[in-house]
Amino acid sequence: MIADPNSFSPLNASGVSANTVSAMLYTTLLYQDEDNTTTGGLASEYELDPNGGTLTIRDGATCADGTEITPTVVADSLQAFVENSRAKEIVFGPGDPSFTPDDAAGTLSIELEQPWADVERGLTLTETGIVCPAGLEDLEATAAGEVEGAFSGAYTLTANQPGVTIDFALRESGYTFPEYATPVEGVPADKVTFAIMADYNAMANGLLTDTLDYATLVGESKSRVAGEEGFETSIYPATAMFVMFNQREGMPMADADTRRAVAQAISREAFNDAATDGEGEILSSYVPSEVACAYTEDDAVIPQDAEAASEVLDGLEISLTGTQSTGPNGAGNSYIAQALGEAGAEVDLRNLDNTTWATELDSKPESWDVTVMSLLNMSRTQYGGLSQITGSSPEDGGRNSTGVKREDIQEKVDAAMAETDEAARCGIYEEIQKELLQDAAIVPLSTLPAQPSTAEGFSIRQVNGTVSMMTLRITG
Repeated sequence: MIADPNSFSPLNASGVSANTVSAMLYTTLLYQDEDNTTTGGLASEYELDPNGGTLTIRDGATCADGTEITPTVVADSLQAFVENSRAKEIVFGPGDPSFTPDDAAGTLSIELEQPWADVERGLTLTETGIVCPAGLEDLEATAAGEVEGAFSGAYTLTANQPGVTIDFALRESGYTFPEYATPVEGVPADKVTFAIMADYNAMANGLLTDTLDYATLVGESKSRVAGEEGFETSIYPATAMFVMFNQREGMPMADADTRRAVAQAISREAFNDAATDGEGEILSSYVPSEVACAYTEDDAVIPQDAEAASEVLDGLEISLTGTQSTGPNGAGNSYIAQALGEAGAEVDLRNLDNTTWATELDSKPESWDVTVMSLLNMSRTQYGGLSQITGSSPEDGGRNSTGVKREDIQEKVDAAMAETDEAARCGIYEEIQKELLQDAAIVPLSTLPAQPSTAEGFSIRQVNGTVSMMTLRITG
């Protein structure tokens, strides 16, 4: 694990580490399956459409303290998610959903205030993991990992040494694993220990010296393990990387011409070389090409023009922040700083660990002007990316770090979410992506290829471009 999680609660999880931990500790109603489908988790049956639907809660499910997970328990947890999580709009849209549990029938009905086509995919997000009653009674202690009764998932937290290790133990009963179309071979581990390692080469060393059984590698560390006898590896686009701007009133990037100048200073190809050694997919949007309705043409992308960029950026002070996982030791961030510096800007670059970066991005908006977003789009949906640049800001409980709501874009999103024809929906999303590109709301860069790597006797599976911790197994 690249950094300590910011929380042990799915309600305020942010970043790769926290989402990994939440997947271990909390079950979700649904899970993503192959070919962009979903499968049951806590829900044994479900019928959902853009207006909501009904889910049957699986018999025999319990919390870690033995409390039965009834439809009422699920409804209370989802209501807490609505009230506390910045991912609420990804799942249920901007309106207020209503939850009607029927404990006698074992069902939960969800009614959305306005149509939201992504609700089924949204209910697979780790942030929607069911927090049990004991956890809801003390959200602060739950976030600290101090309420064992909060857990609804297959594992419980047994120890946490910040900066060192996090230990989990498999529960004896009361949990379920997803019912994947292709069954997962092997058995779940009775105990799982995550080592906190801020360097991917250190992870590769751990694999090669038999001190680690699994790690997801990026950068040059991938080649050290790929092809080595005794290891299984694969590649997937872990994140979509793009430049994002703090557009709050009074900030320098509130000006569209300044943002366009930043775009003109940057070469996507040079960034890709720096961040991924040229292995990433060059992007034309905020999502990679395998996401439905992704814009993949270059027509709307602002072309590089260093001379034009310097006319605007010369002498401008820019605070640039980014995660160290943007290439080896934040090499992608360093390239952006160099490109802006060559255009005459005075750049203050801060390369931060992933958890600190994700936290500061939203909690300290005064601290940054430009960031290289490394977007972990767990839902693999258009709005999973759009929610970072449109809709509610963190100050209002949302994910939009730019601070500008873009109501015109939101109106188009609402139309797309209500559209039942896929081609027509993609047409709307194409308009949205082109408009954001021309306004320099973002500067698309590349994907970050990642390599899940398992030692002999262990396995893990990618599902729709993300690694599912629920598929981690001992196979030998």
